[in-house]
Amino acid sequence: MSDQRVVRELEIQAYLQPPPASVLNGAAAVVLDIFRATTVHAALFAGQACAVYPVADFATGVTLRDAISGSRLIGEVGALPPPEADYGNSPTEFESLDVRGWTVVHVTSNGTRALVKAKDADLALSGCLRNMSASIEHLLASAPSRIAIVCSGDHGSTSPSVEDSFAAGAYVARLQHIVPNAAIRGGARLALKLYQAYARSPSRAFADSPHGDHLRNLGFQADFTYAGDIDADSTVIALTVDRSGRPVLQRVPALTH
Repeated sequence: MSDQRVVRELEIQAYLQPPPASVLNGAAAVVLDIFRATTVHAALFAGQACAVYPVADFATGVTLRDAISGSRLIGEVGALPPPEADYGNSPTEFESLDVRGWTVVHVTSNGTRALVKAKDADLALSGCLRNMSASIEHLLASAPSRIAIVCSGDHGSTSPSVEDSFAAGAYVARLQHIVPNAAIRGGARLALKLYQAYARSPSRAFADSPHGDHLRNLGFQADFTYAGDIDADSTVIALTVDRSGRPVLQRVPALTH
């Protein structure tokens, strides 16, 4: 049976680096940071972590960790954990740990900053290649008129990254298959062409990533295999706010059909 749908006036946009927060008002958004923040979130929630607080810098992260009893501070500066972090930013590190019940404060150079900007979207997800189909299903279930795919980019989110742009193209291709009448706008067209140019192969795109070169030099090769495993996970991760108004990521119950 075909899973194609007719959705009235659906517009699909992709931003190859995060737009101003106001641009996402009224959109159902998914934030991508394939190397490695949103892939880390998939690993944490697959391991039954409780909550992840994305923050933009380590000074804020230390303060928040101290305010939330029992929480762990994770993340990176230049891809490596600074002294104040309890753990780094490698998804395979968390795959090997027992993270059940953890509350995590997460700081990265790109991904967590992009997520903080996405908090004003009507719906915001932390997405990656591993949970792509599940994330798309959840976006479409909200009956949006506009889906925004937000790449975290590189160099403090100031420039596009190959891996995020490729993943955005994968999302666009999947959405286009499900909703053939959707309008594909601007950056979404470019991302789709990039995805097709790499023959839909994460490994080919990852091999051309300057950020990937940096991670390889630091010995994080295993993260590429993990990050490129499309639809290995059905976890949906939504950005909400806690009782104090702080952005927080939590696992969303699976959709029932």
